[in-house]
Amino acid sequence: MKKYILILLLIPVALLAQEQKLQIEVSAYGGAATDSLQPLWNYANDWGLFNHLTEGEGLLKGSVNYDFLQRKNISMRAGIAGIAKTDLSGSFIQEAFIHMKFWWLDISGGMEAYSPVAYDDNLSSGTFLISSNPRPVPGVTAGIYNYLPLGFTGNWLEIRGGMSQGFLIDDRGPKGNSNVLLHEKWAYFRLGNTKWQPYLGLVHSALFGGTKPNGEKIPIDFWATFTASGSSKLGGGEETNAAGAHMGMYDVGVYFPLKSWQGHFYYYKPFADGSGMKIKKLHKKDFYLGLLIKSLEKKIFSGFSVEFIKTSYQSGPGTPDPYDPVEKHIVFISDIDDVDAYMMDRFGIETNGWGPQKLRRFLEDEWNYGYEFGGRDDYMNNGMYYAGWTNNGISMGTPLFHTADQVQLYAPGWDFIDRMMFINNRVDAFHVGVEGWLNEGLYYRFKGTYTNNKGNYGEEYYGRYSWEKTPDYFFEVSKYQFYTGLNLNWHMQKNFPIVLTGTLGYDFGELYNSFGGRFGIVYKISPF
Repeated sequence: MKKYILILLLIPVALLAQEQKLQIEVSAYGGAATDSLQPLWNYANDWGLFNHLTEGEGLLKGSVNYDFLQRKNISMRAGIAGIAKTDLSGSFIQEAFIHMKFWWLDISGGMEAYSPVAYDDNLSSGTFLISSNPRPVPGVTAGIYNYLPLGFTGNWLEIRGGMSQGFLIDDRGPKGNSNVLLHEKWAYFRLGNTKWQPYLGLVHSALFGGTKPNGEKIPIDFWATFTASGSSKLGGGEETNAAGAHMGMYDVGVYFPLKSWQGHFYYYKPFADGSGMKIKKLHKKDFYLGLLIKSLEKKIFSGFSVEFIKTSYQSGPGTPDPYDPVEKHIVFISDIDDVDAYMMDRFGIETNGWGPQKLRRFLEDEWNYGYEFGGRDDYMNNGMYYAGWTNNGISMGTPLFHTADQVQLYAPGWDFIDRMMFINNRVDAFHVGVEGWLNEGLYYRFKGTYTNNKGNYGEEYYGRYSWEKTPDYFFEVSKYQFYTGLNLNWHMQKNFPIVLTGTLGYDFGELYNSFGGRFGIVYKISPF
C-alpha cells in the first residue's frame, strides 16, 4: 500500500503547471497530564495526532501541501505529513494524498485529513460518524463535495454526495480481523434559491472482508455490502441479515442567516440496523441535536456550538432477534409456515389462526420481558469485527465512546467480558463550545461536555441474546463525567509565520480525574 501512495505523490512532478503554490508547515508539541488518560479535548478531533493513552509525549510534525495546477474548472494538489514522536515507535505518516477536482467532481487517493460530513469538529463534540477523530484512512474517494445547484430545477434543488473505499491496514489487535475494507457513502439534498436552506442527508459506513485471527479469509460480496442486504456467499447470519458490519445516520437540518452570522441547526439520527432506521417513536430514539453559529469576523465571540446527545437507547434493551433460551438458537419467525403448529409443538398451547405478528408479540412477552425485538444495536461494534469502527485504536466517529483500553485504565478492578472494542457506547451528553478573538492576534476556544455513561448492553448481559446479568457490572448505575478544554493560539504579528499554541484540559467525575496541558510552536511558510 505504501508504494502506491508514493507513486501517487510523484505524479505531480510530471504535471507541473505555471501557477504553483507550496505550503510548508513545521510544528513541535510537548504535553503532560496527571493521568494515563489524557483530557479529552487535549487530543480529540485532531486526526489522531496525539496519543490519548499516555501521561506525556513530545512530537514533531512536518507537512507539505502543493497546489500544482489551478485552473477555472480543473485543479490538482498533493500533500504529505509525517509525525515523529519522542517514542520513535509511535511515529507515523498522517497524510499522503493527491486530490483532483474536475468542474464539480472531487477525486482523491491516499490518506487525506478530510471528512465529507463533518461541520465543525473543532467547536462541536465531533461528528457521530466519519469524523476528524482518527488518523485518515487510506483509500480512494470520489464525489460532489460541495452543494451543486441543479439547473433544470431553476436551482431550487442542490445535491452533494459521494463514495469512498478505504483500507484498514492498522494493527487491530489479537482479537481483530486484519486488512478490513471500509465502504462509506453519503447523499444530501438541499433547498436552494432561499435564505433558509433546509437539507436532508443519509450517511452509510460498512466494514467487510479481511482476515480472521485464525487466518481464515472473509468472503467479499461488495454489492450486498453496498445495499446492506443478505449474502448467500457469506452465509450464516450474513445471509439472513446484511453482509458485513453496518453503521449509518440520518442528517437533517437547516442553514440560516442571522445578521452578520451564519446559523446551522442539525439533527443526527444514528442507526446500526433496520430497527434503528425506523422513524416512529422519536422520543425513544437516539439523536444528536445541535446548533452552530459562526461569524467570519474577529469578534470576542465568533463561534458558538451547543449539542444535546443521546445514544443510550440503541433500539431498547430487547434482544436483536427472537432467541429460544431452551433450544439455544435464533427463531426466524418469517420461516415458520404454520404458527399454530409451532405454538403447540414448542409451548403446548393451542391457538387458532395465529399469524407472524401474534407470534412475535407472544415471544416478546415470553422471552423478551415485553420489550420489542431488534434492540441492543451496539453502536460502532460488530460481532465479526472486534475492533469495530476504530483506526489505530481511535474511534472513527464520536470521541465520547470509550474503548476497552480506556475503560481498563479507569476501571482496573472490573473484569469485563471484552467481546467488543467499545465498552462504553451508551452515552447521553450535553456539550457547549465557544470561540473568538481576545485581540487581533489571540484566538481562544473553550469546550465543555457533560456525559452520563451507561456502558454497553453486551457487557451488562452475557451477550446481546442473553438476559443473564454479568456480576459486578461497572455501569450498573450510570456514571457522570465532565470534559473541559481551553485552547489558545497567539499569532505574534500579522503575516508572521510563527504561531504559539497551548491547551489546558481538565476531566473529572465518576470515571476518572485528569488534568493536563500542551504547548506548541507552529511555523508556516509559502515559498511560492
